[in-house]
Amino acid sequence: MTLLRAYLRGLREGWFILGYTLLLCLTFFIAAPFLMIVLRSVGKGWFGRLWLPPQLTLDWYRWAIEVGNIPEVMKNTLIIGAIAVAISTIIGIFAGWAFGRRHLPGKEILMAIILLPRMIPPITYALGVARIFYTMDLVDTYFGVALAHVSVCAPYAILVLSATFESLDERVLEAAAVCGANTLKRFFYVVLPLIMPGILASMLFSFTSSYNEFTLTLLTYGPHTVTLPVRTYLAVGDGYWEITSAMAVIMVVPSLFILATIQRRAKPEKLVGGFKGV
Repeated sequence: MTLLRAYLRGLREGWFILGYTLLLCLTFFIAAPFLMIVLRSVGKGWFGRLWLPPQLTLDWYRWAIEVGNIPEVMKNTLIIGAIAVAISTIIGIFAGWAFGRRHLPGKEILMAIILLPRMIPPITYALGVARIFYTMDLVDTYFGVALAHVSVCAPYAILVLSATFESLDERVLEAAAVCGANTLKRFFYVVLPLIMPGILASMLFSFTSSYNEFTLTLLTYGPHTVTLPVRTYLAVGDGYWEITSAMAVIMVVPSLFILATIQRRAKPEKLVGGFKGV
């Protein structure tokens, strides 16, 4: 028995070591490209098969800000993202209430249509959007690019808020009605505070989607609405690899900040409200 227990313990430890090794390998596989971009953005004279740059410099960031016109491009990105988030949140609240609190006929079909832009190849959908927007003269406008982003931001808002509304306890709403609150007061004084975590979570996801959106922006932007992902792509075409790497690092920083905020603040139970059974 002692020998058998030792064998089983060794087998268990072996699986643990194997799993831990695979996890470390996966982590390195995911992190390695980011590390290369960071090194490329500060490396100077890095040619050939050298693993590390021989010199370090911050000149590429200065060139990225000056040549890439990062302040103006970042302003465009944030304005478009804010408009997309506002529209997506409004749509998400009304559509989320309908999906979460009402028995809609053909609900599954409607949800499949809403999710369609996320399911099909982005270029397929973007080509159709571009054709419509050129006809409606919405290309190279903040509202037009943001409206294109809504098609990929709104599904996140609807999914999160429909789950949030569905998790609301009906007894809380009934208690508010018994106390004399009409529909408008129930929404602003009871429903809105309860669903606020879901709204904030949907806004974070929507902004991240708009901030990182490339394909739809590429086919609807113009000289006055260049966003950071598109500007980075154009720099790649110009062959400025070091400057492009600096732009890529600048672009990643807000995304990492939002990711950290989601992990710390928008916990899984808050994404769906967490009010069932109160």
